[in-house]
Amino acid sequence: MSFITQEQAEQILGADFAPAGDKARLIKLANTWMRNEVGLVPDPVDPVLIDAACEIIKGIIAGVIYSGIARQTTSESVKADTVQVTESFAEGSVEISEYEQIARAFINSLGLKSRGFTFEVFRA
Repeated sequence: MSFITQEQAEQILGADFAPAGDKARLIKLANTWMRNEVGLVPDPVDPVLIDAACEIIKGIIAGVIYSGIARQTTSESVKADTVQVTESFAEGSVEISEYEQIARAFINSLGLKSRGFTFEVFRA
């Protein structure tokens, strides 16, 4: 099961959201991002999760998701006389795009624990 299908993406984003040859790859990448963020795919998939997957597709198309790693600046210095800029980055930091922020907001609005695995335990 997937968070979003190509047909759902076309309904929300329009049939021309991407060239035909790229659509399957975009859907697969969006579903992978969602699975990594949410965990298991719920049955049925809430429409809010489908909207979140659409945001991820838009971010991939815009080139800001799966585009490489950017680092968070921890310090910066500038020398005016020689025009020199020095930056330090936090180890392992990554830039989070607006699309990912929106998708995570959608996910969190459902009370789903992101990046985690949960299960219920019943005692007899």
